[in-house]
Amino acid sequence: MFELKSTFQKKIFEKLVSNFGNSKNVESALKIPASSIRGYKNLYFKNVPEAIIKKIIQLKIVDEKEVEENTLGKKEKSEIIRSSLDKGIEATRKKFKEKKEKIPKIEEIVNKKKIDFMKWFLEYKDLLNFGLRELNIKENKNYLEVRYINFNGKEVKKFKKIFPKKYLWDKDFSYFFGLWCGDKSGGKRFGVINQNKDILNFTEKFLNRNFQEVERVLYIGEKVKEPPIKFDKKVLIKGKEKGWAISVHTINGILSSFFHYLLKNIDYLLENNLNKNAFFAGLFDAEGNVSLYNKSFRWACKNESLIPIYSKFLKKINLYDRYDGSCLISYNKKGFFEKIVPLLKNKEKVNSSYFLCNGDKEKIPKEFKRVLNYLRKNPLSTQKEIAKALKKTKVYSELGLLKEFNFIISESYPLRFKLNKEIKNISGE
Repeated sequence: MFELKSTFQKKIFEKLVSNFGNSKNVESALKIPASSIRGYKNLYFKNVPEAIIKKIIQLKIVDEKEVEENTLGKKEKSEIIRSSLDKGIEATRKKFKEKKEKIPKIEEIVNKKKIDFMKWFLEYKDLLNFGLRELNIKENKNYLEVRYINFNGKEVKKFKKIFPKKYLWDKDFSYFFGLWCGDKSGGKRFGVINQNKDILNFTEKFLNRNFQEVERVLYIGEKVKEPPIKFDKKVLIKGKEKGWAISVHTINGILSSFFHYLLKNIDYLLENNLNKNAFFAGLFDAEGNVSLYNKSFRWACKNESLIPIYSKFLKKINLYDRYDGSCLISYNKKGFFEKIVPLLKNKEKVNSSYFLCNGDKEKIPKEFKRVLNYLRKNPLSTQKEIAKALKKTKVYSELGLLKEFNFIISESYPLRFKLNKEIKNISGE
């Protein structure tokens, strides 16, 4: 590619048009479109390909010496294309940054009662114009109806999405947000992926209540038995011998972006707006477990940016004792039972919590029932004998907790265990 002096470039293409009568005739001579000839003549194009220069010399419009004297520089075509693309990308980034900076700060869209989704969206929508061909917004009393056309390079697709104009800061929203933070569906799928029937049902009702049509997709290993939970379609995971989960979601990248925006501002929201108990109940249903073995409640978290935030607010509700490298841990049974348990949806976690907090005989976990059943049939067994019979490496944690809650008693040495006479008729599996 030749970069010519502008006066020289203009001169030679004007001479071409003059000699051949018009641009259309030059098109035939140079084998390039007449529009390109006008582009070179009017200096819209700053570089001329070498092949065109050679053709102009052959046509005796100019000679090689004139070209050499009027050439400012030469570049590879790929270099010029790359430079143009870089400039275009940089200009796009600049525009994108300017539009992104117009998105409201979190304190501008929230107050004690509601989140103003509409205010956020009316600024965020300008970012969509980078990919959308058309965007039409219709405002109704409680929701926005957004229609748009998108072109992915192969086909044109039409979309219609409904959004609530606002969300209320109620317990359901706080619980859902905590649940979503722990078990969010990926990509443009906005929803929750989990195995628990009650959590999946809650998610579907919450999304429906906020104008979203949802689908249930079962992701499952090839050799895994389908769970007895309803789903709309199944996706087989090749090579996966075990494991499954159901994603309850709507395909809505805009809502997904909005909730990621909220997540980036989680510190502010937990300080000012979210119901902390409900939020951490949702997060516990997603990422938590009741450890009967060390008598604690644990929120799994390895996100380095979220660990200090979650720790800070768990401390504020007196439910934080330490972080062990993978979990935020609380030993406060009374506090957990009063603040978190009433808001949980996962019945298994509720039962385990009841058992750990109160020794409730109606909530005994399966593994503990196995120990009780064995002792019913084999009283005065040692810890070693129980472990061997149940094919467990250890049973001292189960025995310790069962003894603490007076389900069993021990005597002699080495310790031999038997059922407490008061609970001999307890049912078990």
